[in-house]
Amino acid sequence: DPTRLQQVIGNLIENAAKYTQAGGHIRVSTRRRGGMAELVVLDDGKGIDAELLPRVWDVFVQGKVMNRSKGGLGIGLAVVKSLVEQQHGTVAVHSEGAQRGSTFTIRLPRTVEAVKVTG
Repeated sequence: DPTRLQQVIGNLIENAAKYTQAGGHIRVSTRRRGGMAELVVLDDGKGIDAELLPRVWDVFVQGKVMNRSKGGLGIGLAVVKSLVEQQHGTVAVHSEGAQRGSTFTIRLPRTVEAVKVTG
């Protein structure tokens, strides 16, 4: 579902931008792994504390932001998880802790679209 995939990617990039300081880096990459497509959003931002890491997918859970105008409702990652799982995919997050950045990995089944060739 292209609309839902766009929402997932948008939420992950927005989240990375919210927690990455000015001058920081956000990298988005894709690759094929077997029958799955993998999307990775990696940043070198503030990272995720170990005690928060297992709960990042829960509704209304969010890390501390320096500027409340950048704060959200704490539902973006819960939406990501729900949408990915509805498409028979998986989500994962990794962070080495404070100031060590975060990596979000989405895995979705690949589909093959028929292409009509005219000639």
